[in-house]
Amino acid sequence: MDVVELTKALIRIDTRNPPGKTSQAVDFLQNLFSSFKTRTYGKDGKENLVVEIGKGKRTLMLTSHLDTVPAKDETLNPVLVNGKLFGRGSCDAKGCVASMCCAIEGFEPEFKLKLAFTADEEVGGKNGLKLVFERERADAVVIGEPTGCDSVTVLQASVLALDLRFKGRDGHTAMQDPCEGAILKSASFITEVAEKFRKLSGNYECYKSFFAELGVEFTVKSWEAVFNPSIIQGGVKRNVVAPSCDLYADVRFAPWISVEEVLKLFEREDIETRISGFLPSYGIFVDPVKLEDDLKLLRIIFEAVREEKLKPKAVFSLGVGDSRHVRKFGVPAFYIGPGGGNMHSEDEFVFVSELLLAKRIYRRIVEKFRRF
Repeated sequence: MDVVELTKALIRIDTRNPPGKTSQAVDFLQNLFSSFKTRTYGKDGKENLVVEIGKGKRTLMLTSHLDTVPAKDETLNPVLVNGKLFGRGSCDAKGCVASMCCAIEGFEPEFKLKLAFTADEEVGGKNGLKLVFERERADAVVIGEPTGCDSVTVLQASVLALDLRFKGRDGHTAMQDPCEGAILKSASFITEVAEKFRKLSGNYECYKSFFAELGVEFTVKSWEAVFNPSIIQGGVKRNVVAPSCDLYADVRFAPWISVEEVLKLFEREDIETRISGFLPSYGIFVDPVKLEDDLKLLRIIFEAVREEKLKPKAVFSLGVGDSRHVRKFGVPAFYIGPGGGNMHSEDEFVFVSELLLAKRIYRRIVEKFRRF
């Protein structure tokens, strides 16, 4: 199997979510692995594929997702330019799927290896890895995401879904000061709080020192916290100063920053705050997985990366993915996969060099898993 050609073939299959139909991609991959034992789970076109190779008491799962974010039709036509493969899903995450498929070609494990290619990661994974892992357990899981082949995401953010209601004084535009209206109040609040979030920081020295002992740098990708005012609604009429305004925000922060510290930034008399959802952080030190199990898997991954003459990094990311569906069962799971750029944009791409690297790193991981 050629990893570039396989990635191109997967890009051409429409799995944009919504609606996130993965049946065609599953049929394609099932045909690819027709000589192995395969199982499918799901309904309404949101299918998941599990390929089982080998047998034994210990089980390693390599998994990544087939669904992508929405995009224009032309992004389903892969384009290769200057070592970059463009197309919807090229890095997130069909390049990961292709690299995993190619990595195990001709491999005969002394343990049980499962490949799980799933649906609905882009909308929470309820019909994807969550559904699969409840039926197909493993002792360790490597999740394909476009981290870059030298980076292992070991920790992901806590997420708050916040609903804010701003109250203001209404009246006619010609008579009432718009600055006292709810919409302009929300505008000034948004810029003020967004800046505070950029500066929000905490002490993560314990992570830095822990990974330093393993000979690995611990890094924070982007920021330690972020406030995204995703949706804003308000007003009653063009010439009326708005009496109220609703803001729906996505708030993310590192586990070394407390929920209480974050919520204090939203305390104001003219704002009603409601938490409509909360997802705690998942990753090393913060969930039910035993440290000794995390270390066994991390050492295997770091060693595989080093053997490609790369210096591995342990990463905290504000992104949230499928690891929670595994780690809640006390099973170690970390992210690594071929890097690219412009993820979720119309010009998303994956580096061809990263596809080739990821293929080799995944192969090294499965070869070393017999030590787990």
